[in-house]
Amino acid sequence: MRLSLTLELGDRETPPDFASRLSTRACRDDMREFCRDFGIDPQGVINGQPDGVFALADLAGVDRDRLLRESFTRLDGPKRQFRHRGQELLQSSLVRNRVRMCPACMAEDIERLDCRLAARPHRRSMWLIRGMRTCDRHGMALAEVGKLDGPHVIHDASRAIADAIPRLQFLADAAVLRSPSKLELYVARRLQGTASGSWLDGLPLYAALHLPLVTGAVALHGPKVALDDLDGDEAWECEAAGFEIVDKGAAGIRSFLDELQGPFRSRRSSAGPKVMYGRLYDWLAHESEDRVYDPVRDIILEHAVETLPFGPGDTLFGRDVGARRLHSVHTAAQEFAVHPKRLRKALRKAGLAGKDSDSLIDNRVVADPDQVTVLARELKEAMNMTAARAYLNVPRPHDEGLVQTGLIKPMIEKPRSRAGMHYTFRKADLDEFLERLLRKADPALGDDPAFETLLKAAKRCCCPVMDVVRLVLDGKLERVGRSPAERGFLSVLVDAREVRPHVVGPAYDGLSLREVEKRLPAKSAAVKALVGKGLLATVTVKNPVTGWMQPIVREEELERFEREYVSLHKLAQERVEHFARVKKSLVAAGVAPVGDPDELKQTLYRRCDIPPSSMPS
Repeated sequence: MRLSLTLELGDRETPPDFASRLSTRACRDDMREFCRDFGIDPQGVINGQPDGVFALADLAGVDRDRLLRESFTRLDGPKRQFRHRGQELLQSSLVRNRVRMCPACMAEDIERLDCRLAARPHRRSMWLIRGMRTCDRHGMALAEVGKLDGPHVIHDASRAIADAIPRLQFLADAAVLRSPSKLELYVARRLQGTASGSWLDGLPLYAALHLPLVTGAVALHGPKVALDDLDGDEAWECEAAGFEIVDKGAAGIRSFLDELQGPFRSRRSSAGPKVMYGRLYDWLAHESEDRVYDPVRDIILEHAVETLPFGPGDTLFGRDVGARRLHSVHTAAQEFAVHPKRLRKALRKAGLAGKDSDSLIDNRVVADPDQVTVLARELKEAMNMTAARAYLNVPRPHDEGLVQTGLIKPMIEKPRSRAGMHYTFRKADLDEFLERLLRKADPALGDDPAFETLLKAAKRCCCPVMDVVRLVLDGKLERVGRSPAERGFLSVLVDAREVRPHVVGPAYDGLSLREVEKRLPAKSAAVKALVGKGLLATVTVKNPVTGWMQPIVREEELERFEREYVSLHKLAQERVEHFARVKKSLVAAGVAPVGDPDELKQTLYRRCDIPPSSMPS
């Protein structure tokens, strides 16, 4: 049978919408009753069943395949799922109880057709898809023209469209003008069967629609966003923003997750994925069990375990996270029963925690789990200075000397409340020091009387104890003994005769003040007075034995002094006369001494002031 009053099939018109227009064209108020009038199952038309769709096409005299292609075919299965143009959609992906139209398209339909006015405008199939909110032909946001309330009218769209025709001018004037979003363009290409190369191609169309919406909503409105509170324009903005993120695949999603984590890194309260990722995590963890979203769950899980201190026993999306990728101060302190403050300081000292870690809570200070595990175990065995001193068997103050010279290095050091430092040492570092110190120590030399402890050998050689220790550590001594009566540091024995050449510095060129006393001769006080008054010049050099700085007099300087000056006693010796007689003759000749004899601790004359007759022959 063929209708006499039929219609031309509209562009991208669905079977139930076409049936509704035919019913309106025939002045039949109910699309379902219209179908039954001609023996067509209306539910078959609605569900996209070929028999019902073909029967409708034959009744109206339109192309069967073209009409069937625009149907939303109901699929069998537990999910309310549909197939449209080869793409999978859920009932939640469709807008079926609200009729959305482009006012400009409605006006064109009315202008183009000449049948009954109510039967002229028709809805395009893509406008039933929730994420399609813009007419790509006119760059105009779709307007909601009416609702289809009740099971008997939900697919009878022409009723709502007809009621909106009187308001068409208002709808056109109020319409928002905008270009389709990248998501809408992507969906349009996908419905046309055109490959885009997007990461979303790996998901069913319903997932490719909903994932950008949730992602964009969280991006624009925060982790606690309520999707149901978004109006159409807000949802369009969210979908556009979300598409920019998820279109890049794992890289884009991971970058977005980094942004969500950012505000929580410096907070003084702990937060997990549920708080950080918010609505996105809740939806995937608790609201949807659909396995098609597993690739997204995998990305979030991988990101979480790489950036947060999750470990065995922790679960995300109902899955065990597996091997630990990060340890935090909090998790490591719990696992290894180490105080978190000690662990934090050790991480800083080892370079495993950044400079900003002091401002972070324990659960935010994270590092490689293997390195943290080693460090935490070392802390369990670590010793303070008192314990380390006893372990090494080194007496005070030489324990401090070992630290100050870098022969042992603390893993943690901090100022005490009073003067000084508090040190914590790794047992492994102390063991390494002892191993090096005792490596060449021969117990057979323990009874040799020439060998003595490091402390006695240093005293005998007038050098620092640490210099002798370094000689042993550097292997510069041929023979090192070991006392069976002692252990550790005090058990090491050396021969001072072998040590001395290593600690004695180069000889200086000159005379010590003691040697100057003997050469002049003069008392110590007199020599010091000469130096103090600038009559005898000195230079400061390092003592080759003690290593201390001391004044000396160069040989040429002493010879100059002896040429220019002479003491009363030295002059008396040269004349072989009593000094009193010599002084009396000098006074008679008007020769005055140099300076004040009390200050110089001697009576000193310039040789040039002494008359030739008074000089010895």
